[in-house]
Amino acid sequence: MAGETSARYGAAVAALGGQEMERVRESRILIVGAGGIGCELLKNLVLTGVGHIDIIDLDTIELSNLNRQFLFHKKHINQSKAIVARDAASAFNPDVRIVAHHANIKSHQFDVAYYASFDVVLSALDNLDTRRWVNRMCVMARVPLIESGTAGFLGQVQPIRPSYTECYDCTEHPTPTTFPVCTIRSTPSTPVHCIVWAKSWLLPQLFGELDNSDEQEFSEAAKRGEDAAELQRLRQEAQQMLTYREQLYASLNAPQVVCERIFDKLYSVDIQRLLSMDDMWEHRTRPEPLTFASACRDTSSPTKSDAPTLRDRRQLTLAENAALFVETATALAKRAASGTPVAFDKDDDETLGFVTAAANLRARVYHIPEQTRFDTKQIAGNIIPAIATTNAIVAGLVVVEALHMLASRWSELRVVSLARRSTRLFTTFPCSLPNPKCGVCQDTYVRVFIDPESATLQHVLDAAHSYLGYEDDADLSISAGARILYDADLDDNLPKLLRDLHVHPGNTLSVVDENGVMSTAQFVLEGQSDTKTSPLYIEKAVQLGKRSCAEKEESDDEDDGVQVLESAPLKRARDADHENSTPKRIRAQNDTDDVIVLD
Repeated sequence: MAGETSARYGAAVAALGGQEMERVRESRILIVGAGGIGCELLKNLVLTGVGHIDIIDLDTIELSNLNRQFLFHKKHINQSKAIVARDAASAFNPDVRIVAHHANIKSHQFDVAYYASFDVVLSALDNLDTRRWVNRMCVMARVPLIESGTAGFLGQVQPIRPSYTECYDCTEHPTPTTFPVCTIRSTPSTPVHCIVWAKSWLLPQLFGELDNSDEQEFSEAAKRGEDAAELQRLRQEAQQMLTYREQLYASLNAPQVVCERIFDKLYSVDIQRLLSMDDMWEHRTRPEPLTFASACRDTSSPTKSDAPTLRDRRQLTLAENAALFVETATALAKRAASGTPVAFDKDDDETLGFVTAAANLRARVYHIPEQTRFDTKQIAGNIIPAIATTNAIVAGLVVVEALHMLASRWSELRVVSLARRSTRLFTTFPCSLPNPKCGVCQDTYVRVFIDPESATLQHVLDAAHSYLGYEDDADLSISAGARILYDADLDDNLPKLLRDLHVHPGNTLSVVDENGVMSTAQFVLEGQSDTKTSPLYIEKAVQLGKRSCAEKEESDDEDDGVQVLESAPLKRARDADHENSTPKRIRAQNDTDDVIVLD
């Protein structure tokens, strides 16, 4: 190393050694997410001396981020998180090259080849769907991934080495809570029901962008078996609300009268209609209709006499909720009428005020506890307590695991759980083996190069025979997502170009053994380079693993005569025993076929 570089990284060299430090300096790391953990990760990696970092985030900076995302300041509000984080971190160490992407991680530009260009991927995301997406992409690219997340004082770090350790999808994860339409619209029983109604239905109906989402929601509810008659009545109410919306926008100079009509419809007329259905209230507390005039006459004090005097912490009276409803509805109508649809933002004072007032008025009608602005903000904004020190601890642990990966110290990888206990702060344990029933990491992924102008589905079928060893076409099916393109009874598509079947580079085709013996092959499609001239090209043949006995019995109880072996990825994991192999960059030589929670 040069003299100035040695001085900058003296402590790191002393801890890691010169050879490992060189590996760190040459490494490429991808960070997905530039929030609480993502900012800490970027800062740590820059100070460690990682040579190249890409960081991806679609979000912009909000005021509520500033208490824990220390690369951002007030002047950065509404700017790209990824770009501002890059600029701030670059000042710490100009030797590190940081590439920022203000983009959706699911964009086609971030394909398997993109992931494969990195040595380690660090996930600092805050939602289940995107976490699963990144996990799947890393499995396809065979790139080590480190999952991380925090919630208050809790945190977890999960290193993932595809085919050798458990992946993110090997275990089940809780899905976001959803509520039946009829519960939200007609029979709420908790404060969250009222807040979801105000945020997700009333606010978009009056001030949001008009689309077909309401009808889609009704259709899905009908499929789930919800009351058909009640759904039809809800359709009629939604249509009436659109009429009131038009009237409100047409009377912006004097909107008070229309706001009162909307108020009376929501809290009196609609409630009286519901009360006419006696069977609905046989086992429920009957709601009490409320008019705007009666709400304004209410002089009762808040239910909490010792409530704080801060505005957001204070319980509002009925009259104050009614006044806030009209005030915020008028302001939001003016914004929406100017051509900019309004969407809920927990840091937008007017949308938060409207949701608070509308939810509290509904809660009063249904005899449900009312909420302060602060309580409503937490519920409607899906705010999970975020503590800066927890983010910092978890980010530090992620970097430790990343250093193990860069040095191929696979046996040193540990899942780490962080919690406040009387006896210990950290709990660590070795990574588990893959779940043999996992529908992600137990599939076999094959990089397939295609010429979009000449590759047909027949070329894909031929490749399944030539490279995967299939013999009988009757055993196979080929699908793109939920679309079946080929099976024994559907061969009309074989001569068609993949592009005419709406299959393009960046997509994945599933090649499935209908007998349930062989593991599923995923053809990851990529565009061809100039050196490859055939319509479809695969670099080398792949030996498909076989499903475990348990899987085989579940998928085909009648075929007891088939001898089934352990899946190939799981067998490699057992045989390797987390060997300390010499990587190509950091991935093992036999890999070259080319936690939980929240932020």
